[in-house]
Amino acid sequence: VFRSRGATATQVLGISFLEGLLLGIVALAAGIVLGQWLASVIGRTRAFLDFSGQVNLRIVLTRSAWQFGLGLLGLAVLAQVAPAISAARHTVVTYKQERARLLRPAWWQRAWLDILLLIPAGYGAYVLRRQGSIAPTIVSPALTAQANKIISSALPADPFQNPLLLLAPALAVLALTLVMLRLLRPIMAALAWLSSHTASVGLLLTARHLARSHGYYAAPLALLIFTLSLSAYTASLAQTLDGHAFDQAHYEVGSDMRLVEGGQSAVAGGLLLSGLPGMGDAPSASGSQAGATETRSWEFLPVAEHLKAPDVLGAARVGRYRASARLGAGQQPGVFLGVDRVEFAAVAFWRHDFAPASLGALMNALAADRNGVLLPREALAQYALATGDRLRVTVDAPGGKADMDLQIVGAFDLFPSWYPQDGVLFVGNLDYLFERLGGQSPYDVWLKTDPAIPGSQIVSDLRALGFDISSADDAMSLVRHELHRPERQGLFGLLSVGFAAAAFLTVFGFLLYALFSFRRRFIELGMLRAIGLSASQMTWLLASELGFLILMGLIAGTGLGAWISELFIPYLQVGATPADRIPPYLVTIGWPIIVRIYLLQGVLFLATLALLATLLLRMRIFQAVKLGETA
Repeated sequence: VFRSRGATATQVLGISFLEGLLLGIVALAAGIVLGQWLASVIGRTRAFLDFSGQVNLRIVLTRSAWQFGLGLLGLAVLAQVAPAISAARHTVVTYKQERARLLRPAWWQRAWLDILLLIPAGYGAYVLRRQGSIAPTIVSPALTAQANKIISSALPADPFQNPLLLLAPALAVLALTLVMLRLLRPIMAALAWLSSHTASVGLLLTARHLARSHGYYAAPLALLIFTLSLSAYTASLAQTLDGHAFDQAHYEVGSDMRLVEGGQSAVAGGLLLSGLPGMGDAPSASGSQAGATETRSWEFLPVAEHLKAPDVLGAARVGRYRASARLGAGQQPGVFLGVDRVEFAAVAFWRHDFAPASLGALMNALAADRNGVLLPREALAQYALATGDRLRVTVDAPGGKADMDLQIVGAFDLFPSWYPQDGVLFVGNLDYLFERLGGQSPYDVWLKTDPAIPGSQIVSDLRALGFDISSADDAMSLVRHELHRPERQGLFGLLSVGFAAAAFLTVFGFLLYALFSFRRRFIELGMLRAIGLSASQMTWLLASELGFLILMGLIAGTGLGAWISELFIPYLQVGATPADRIPPYLVTIGWPIIVRIYLLQGVLFLATLALLATLLLRMRIFQAVKLGETA
């Protein structure tokens, strides 16, 4: 209109610049207050969408915060002026001609921006799958050890300090969303052709309208797909990280709790109270006393006595000792883990990806053969071993040494409390080892407990029963320590706030699209009413259009978010040592959060449909059906 009234392009751009600047200043002032409130909300984050923390952060506006704010203000003004550059070329006549039916593809389609963005996203996914992680321990075998050390140290060892947790998947989601929009036009044309063979007038009008007005709904549909995909990814990432904190702590401990208890050691007829643990670093009998050659026998309280303590649900003996076996060309050091096969499966932490068979099946294999042993599958492949093969294992325990001929009865990839850098793990029957030693040897006690009860209280209850506990490891205390890390709170607060903002933008964007679409099509809808379409048919027309877009966005966004989660999250696990990446991430899709999004979109659909139906009923045909502009 300004151009048709004689305004120059510079004047149009100047008006747009001033509008953007004034709006940006108001937004900056409001953003300062809102940003401080959001920072306090992030400080109270305990988990994803859980703001029940009691920590009150002292919010300070720093110089960098002002710099970021002014930088975003400049970008906002630029985003306001950029569309005006194209609009300044038009008069009313040329603008109406172009908006009558958008035949030209969007600028990003003409520039093939979606394909260009897909290239780095696809390359990033390819590199992750090749190297197995964002930050591998050895960056490149071709580099020197010093160069690898420097490069690896420059990469973030903490997953909560890794920006690629969000940047890499966000780039992939954006690229794939744009690719879907490129494919949407031929899909809608095909649906319009199929609808022409049905008897539904509303469905036919909806399909033809969507096929011909791709440019009008592309933006809200892209917003829905993009935000829903990121929401599904962030919800899945949050649930995966929450689950991994639990898994990593319980894998390190082995179960809910691990106790190191004292026993009575008899040497030359005398009794000696000792608190030696049944761990791999425990000294052997030959090295515990200078010149001592006698064999010790140990006595402990029955492990079943632990069940008398409140909140102790299970107990099992687990002995961990140094061991060696002739594998390949020489003697290979390792660890022998003696388990109480009857109780171990009910107490130990286990995941389905630790072994091809279940833990119960592995324990049954040990029960079927007293001298059976379980080995890592990697060791079986490395030393050309298979189930049924026999090997000789020497175990160095505090009660003495034992040479055992064992038969391989099963294999695993990971086992609770074991890390591959410790050496080959031999899992066997603890009672069989004690038979070969001629008596018991110090062992640990793994407990299954009520997670709501502090470990210190359980230790106090057991000591009251007469157990001499020298140390205790509590998995839940490790989990609580991990959950209260500031880096974790910051990331989960950012994910929660981003999720809420994305949900709000999606709802608000589609509501505006529905209202503006109704106003833009006011004459068209009035003509349809004038030629005989009823109010119910008109409502069905708008409902099918809006419902189709929301349903398409939900399906595409959910599928894309779940696929991106499965593609990226397993390779985002980083750490300073290989042990930091054990156990690997077990991706958990955030379906409970996604269902909430579905419910929110359902409420949005019903509310918008009710509003549009009200506007249709209040429509006056003599106002809508006229030549010229809309009312």
